[in-house]
Amino acid sequence: MMKKIKIAMLPISIFILCLNAAAQTEKEPLRAEFINSIVIDGEDSDWESAVSLFDEDSGLMYSIANDDENIYILLKATVESSMTKFVMGGVEVWISADGKDRRKTGIKYPVPLSWEERFASARGNTTREDMRRQENERTYKTMELRGFENIKDNTYKVDELEIKAEYSGKNGNTVAEYKIPLNAFCKPEQINGENIFAVGLVLNGMQMPNFGGGGGRRFGDGQMQRQMRDMSRGHSFWIYAQLTK
Repeated sequence: MMKKIKIAMLPISIFILCLNAAAQTEKEPLRAEFINSIVIDGEDSDWESAVSLFDEDSGLMYSIANDDENIYILLKATVESSMTKFVMGGVEVWISADGKDRRKTGIKYPVPLSWEERFASARGNTTREDMRRQENERTYKTMELRGFENIKDNTYKVDELEIKAEYSGKNGNTVAEYKIPLNAFCKPEQINGENIFAVGLVLNGMQMPNFGGGGGRRFGDGQMQRQMRDMSRGHSFWIYAQLTK
């Protein structure tokens, strides 16, 4: 079950001091920052005016913003393990206009390759260059959508619809941006500054290779196995937000 948290928008003067505690304290919903100039390009330079909060368990920093027609979510992995899970386990963003914690409407992005697909080049079934090309097309250029109004549950290119997502790994950063039109999940009467939205963030663990059961090959020594178990463990939490109109 997802951990539930509520956070308040903090004055910038005390934000840094309260960074770790803010995401674990029951407070008023986060007030999304009104920004009408966000470009979905995987860069966070246009988020400077938005408050960033930190979830210690997942190692994710996150921000929420809106304009008159869309809600925006910025995620940034801040530690090595979360950076690896980000691209090899994938991320899910769930959103509920009625404030309830349920995985009904959401985006999966990035969308990782399976271990079988990653090891295809090692078995000689494809070249390493083809595998990297496939990873780029699947992981970073497609997203999986579920539960949105008038959109079939399916896999889409990240720039194919008004719902958009983009990733950047430049300069050692691991950043993803998401744009969701309000009318894709809200009723008209819910698009105001009073309604509380629930946003579920899921950092999936890495998919582990399957070497078979029984007397099959073990993956490394005890320490490595513990590390791999930790990397296969996902993290999830809910935040609550209101639009700024």
